[in-house]
Formats: sequence, C-alpha cells, structure tokens
Amino acid sequence: MRGIRYIILHHSATDYQLNDTDTDGKQIGRVICEKAKKLWEDKYPSYRCDYHFLIGHTGKVFNGQLVENSSWHCTSYEANLISIGICFLGNFEHIKMPIEQFNAGVELIKSLMEQYNIPLKNILRHKDVVSDITHHSNSTLCPGKNFPYIELLDALRNGEPFPEINSGQAFDIGEDYKYIKEIKYLKEKGIIKGDGKGYFNPKENITREEVALIAYRIMKFLNK
Repeated sequence: MRGIRYIILHHSATDYQLNDTDTDGKQIGRVICEKAKKLWEDKYPSYRCDYHFLIGHTGKVFNGQLVENSSWHCTSYEANLISIGICFLGNFEHIKMPIEQFNAGVELIKSLMEQYNIPLKNILRHKDVVSDITHHSNSTLCPGKNFPYIELLDALRNGEPFPEINSGQAFDIGEDYKYIKEIKYLKEKGIIKGDGKGYFNPKENITREEVALIAYRIMKFLNK
C-alpha cells in the first residue's frame, strides 16, 4: 500500500451534467475517466481515472482510480504518488457549489482523513501544489475561484476556528490558546477569518492591510 499523505481537491471545469438525462453527473464522470484511461492505458493497463473519487452536484460519489494506486491528477510526480485526488464536477470559476455536493465532499474527506490519518493541513487545492512544470504553486486555477475551500476546512475541523498543528513546521492555536474564546467569537462574527488556508498564525506580525480589513469588518458588524 502506498503512503498516502495528502488529499488534493479539483473541479472538472466542465458542466455538472453531460446532458439533461445525466441526473446525477454519472455520465460526465464516466466520460472524464474514459478519456484519462485512454490516455494512459498503454503504459498502465489497469488505469481507470485521473481521480480517485468524483462528486456530482446531487451529492453522488463516484469511484475512479483505486485508492491503492496512484493517479495523475496534478502536475507533480511526487504529489501524485502520495495523494488522493477528488474531483468535484462543475466549473467553479463560474458557478457556486450546491450544498448537496459540498456535504458529500465533507463526508468523504472526513472518512479518508480518518482512514489514512491525514491532517487538515494536508487537504490542498490543486493550485496549492508546486508544479513540476513551472516549479511554483498557483500554476492552475483549479478548483476555481468559487470553490468553497475555507468553508470546507471549517466543516472538517469540527467547529474549531483554526487548525492546530503540532508538526513543528507550523504553529497555530488550539483549545489551550490563551485567547481561544475571543478568537472563536471573532471568527463566528466574521471579523477574523485566518489566512488563505484558515490559519491564525499567532506569531506573525499583522500587516496594515490586515488591520484595515479587520477595522472594516468591525464597523460593518457594529452597524448591523
């Protein structure tokens, strides 16, 4: 069994459905997998799909590549070897995700995190992965500007305002943090939201832009 350390999130950048009869997205999911299979089957005869799971707009989850096998879902050879690729059907550059699809994603990812002992900090978007081609992240728009990444992390951390990391590579807050109650309150009111991945980063200096944004959110909250 390969060592799985990451879950990488994608969108299909297609419509939800292949046609009006494709009620749950099964047909378009099959087309996506068949195209990938055709591309790789000469080199890898058992290849099924570029993604291990695909999630339709109604919340239906479709199986793709077997989890025990790598799939080529992002342009990083190493990342592909140690990750699970999940594709949310739809183009989230242009649309927003239905709640049924979001909830199904949360349920699936929680299950995989528990099964493979994957920490929250290792739930990445495709665009967060450093590409072997460009040698930097943000080499793609995937999974789209409307993909609910922060909301997804919020749901996966079971209500905790920010992830707690004990790896030594990063530091964030947990229940023992001195101002955890105040932080939770401000997070609940939308005054602080963390960085792009939801981290509070308590040891980092706050920027003038962040101060201005927090002040704006406070004024907006007080004027409700």
